[in-house]
Amino acid sequence: QAYCWHSRTNFRERMISTPPRSAQAMAHGNATPWLTIAALAVLRPHVVEGVANAVERRRPSGALAISLLGLESFDPGEHAEEAELYELSSFSHALQSSVKPHGMDSQEITEHVKNAKQGVKAPFYAYPCTFGVITLVILFIYGNRGWQVVLSVMSYLTALSTMKLAVKYVFVESSFPFAKFVTTLHFITGALVCLLVLLRRRAAYGLRIPIPTAREFWFMITPIAVAASISIGATNMALNFSTVAFTEIVGATTCIFTVGMVLIMGMPFERILFLPTCAVAMGCAISSVGELNFSLVALLLCFGGNAFRSLKVTLQQMLMTCESKDKFDPCALLFWVSVPSIMFMLSGSLISEGLTPYRQMAAMDTHQLRRLWFGIGISCVNAVILNLAQLFVTKDLGAVGGQLVAQAKAVLTVLGGMAMFGEAVTKMEIVGFALVLAGVYTFSSMEQGIKERKQLEKQKSKEAALSGGIPDGKP
Repeated sequence: QAYCWHSRTNFRERMISTPPRSAQAMAHGNATPWLTIAALAVLRPHVVEGVANAVERRRPSGALAISLLGLESFDPGEHAEEAELYELSSFSHALQSSVKPHGMDSQEITEHVKNAKQGVKAPFYAYPCTFGVITLVILFIYGNRGWQVVLSVMSYLTALSTMKLAVKYVFVESSFPFAKFVTTLHFITGALVCLLVLLRRRAAYGLRIPIPTAREFWFMITPIAVAASISIGATNMALNFSTVAFTEIVGATTCIFTVGMVLIMGMPFERILFLPTCAVAMGCAISSVGELNFSLVALLLCFGGNAFRSLKVTLQQMLMTCESKDKFDPCALLFWVSVPSIMFMLSGSLISEGLTPYRQMAAMDTHQLRRLWFGIGISCVNAVILNLAQLFVTKDLGAVGGQLVAQAKAVLTVLGGMAMFGEAVTKMEIVGFALVLAGVYTFSSMEQGIKERKQLEKQKSKEAALSGGIPDGKP
């Protein structure tokens, strides 16, 4: 319920007193404005009218860019899927479980918000044009890596950006705010899809399904699932002690934590690449929007979340690029990681949510049940694409490169809003965005150059060995 606490203490003042730059604020993790108004209506009913009017009067284009394009992810990190589930479920819980103050129930609040949103109209070309802007930026940065890398990055960013729209339908429209239960279904779907792919490979090409050793499963695969869960929990807990802006600034150091984790694990990393990595982290911190409220507890929780997130992606890279690279591709790795993830998330669901999800489904009529499962099915498809794309990005770009892609996602979102809706940005945000894009581009170019140079040196050494160690091939 961290977001409800943060919203009712900080959101009203920010919405009324700050300039109209909602797309930037959303891209850096602030809560969806209309859901926040709904939570405020429950928690502070006497201010909802003023907030709704302020949003509709001062921020039409930002609400449009966020709510219609789906570019409103809670966190640009690797754990965005589950984090957005928790964020949306907090609002939906507030709507459902609250007392009905001043004669205004949850249904009336929802209708009030829907009516306020009807005043904003979107041009029909908004989404494809914004998507085109983002695609051009990705092609400019990663075009020299090949079409497979570009496709994996685009799939990852698209799935990351649309995840909230998928789960919003389940939590809000279907009134089913059970984050852990839905996340369990996501892991189950991912495991089933990957298993079908592995079985198809075996039937068509005779490829055996890779079986991890006991060491690989207990000391690498299971820690990936544990690290993902801890990073999500630590980040969400940090919001209880500080603001979104503070957690975003600290979260921007995830890529630096990943560099340290890669070096600790003994994996190769060129030290010169640390400079563009720091540039990306600094750019994300500079461009973070919102009120800062330092808290030592929040700082430690954010650092803990960064460390475990870095551990997760580093172990993923190790399994897919080191000694076991011929054994685990993204599909096989996602299947085996899903096994402990299902057990952990299902246990958490039974402990915190109990049998309430099952009882609520049993009480639904046929139409409601079909609507719910349609929404869950769409979110499961989105989650599978997101998780697979993230593994492909990690395999192609490495743990650090994958983190930089996730950090650049927020900037690309704002670029789309600026291009299509004339979103205003501050000079400080422009500096931050420029640092992020320049850092990502420099990192990608330098890393590609280093790889090509190493391949050339390896090829020359092989040719020298074949010619008996005598240059120019002379006998």
